[in-house]
Amino acid sequence: MNSWTVSDKPAPTSPSPEEELAQPRTQTKLVIALEPLLAVLLIVVDLVKVVALGLPRLASEIYSIFVPHAKKDVRGQLVLITGGGNGLGRAIAHRLAARGARLVLVDIDLAAAERVCEELKEQHGVSAWAYRVDVSRYEDCRQLAEHIERDGCGPVDILVNNAGLILFGFINECSVERAATVVDVNVKSHIWMTKVFLDGMIERKRGHIVGVSSMSGMYAFPWGGIYSATKFAVCGLMASLSEQLRIQGHSKYVKTTCVNPYYVATRKDVVEFLQKPRFSPLTVDQAGREIVAGILRDDVVVTVPRLFGVFTRFMLLFPVSVQELVRDYLIREYELNNNLHT
Repeated sequence: MNSWTVSDKPAPTSPSPEEELAQPRTQTKLVIALEPLLAVLLIVVDLVKVVALGLPRLASEIYSIFVPHAKKDVRGQLVLITGGGNGLGRAIAHRLAARGARLVLVDIDLAAAERVCEELKEQHGVSAWAYRVDVSRYEDCRQLAEHIERDGCGPVDILVNNAGLILFGFINECSVERAATVVDVNVKSHIWMTKVFLDGMIERKRGHIVGVSSMSGMYAFPWGGIYSATKFAVCGLMASLSEQLRIQGHSKYVKTTCVNPYYVATRKDVVEFLQKPRFSPLTVDQAGREIVAGILRDDVVVTVPRLFGVFTRFMLLFPVSVQELVRDYLIREYELNNNLHT
């Protein structure tokens, strides 16, 4: 005989379709609500990493600013400077000549280069040669090396790729011809001159290649997209060259320096365009002095003013992941506020 048990508890019922849909939505909302908190926690973790990794480097940079650093002797060495007939190139030439270096000045304006050579001979008693070269053309750069050897200047010990053109204006407003010229001079000259003289430095196990970039090659500004692009290219080239020499085992005797100066008052149109910059433009002498000091210290990166380098190095240590987290968090907040989540 079967026995039946009567229970007071109601029999379980299956959830309705509406209830089944509501449960995942609730879970989704909970996850979305917790995401900002998780993002903040991850940001805090990354910031702690930044501080832990960055403080020793920042302390080292600050220490090197206030404590004298041993400087290499350039007496008798041959320094080749592109764009050496005017402005920053001329200032660098005078600073190095004062330390006994011999100079080769390359410029599209031969008269200007020759004039500076005479100044160097009279004021510093050093040998100096001037050459007219279109440094945007590889063949011209190659022939320059032949002329230097033919004229008995000697091997190039320090190459300063300083030649460059300035172009202010939005990309869509710049003429194609002018933009092409700026790219050719500002980028190709560094590549061709380095290509021509690098092998000799490696063979002699002595050399130094300097690339003059700009602060606009580290932080782009909107009214100079093409100019900034060329200066970013110089920074990339110098960083790549430095790493190439390291992995090839040449970095102990072939040095690299990438120079990033703030605005230098080299031309009237630059000063007029800037009008009221956040910081006063550098004089040519100020920039030349700090650039040469960085070269003599064998600094891989030189910022002018030098204090800018402290902040720059900190920003370069700032993890990309932190920036991505901040971006994703802001996007999520925007979507939530505008009911874009389903």
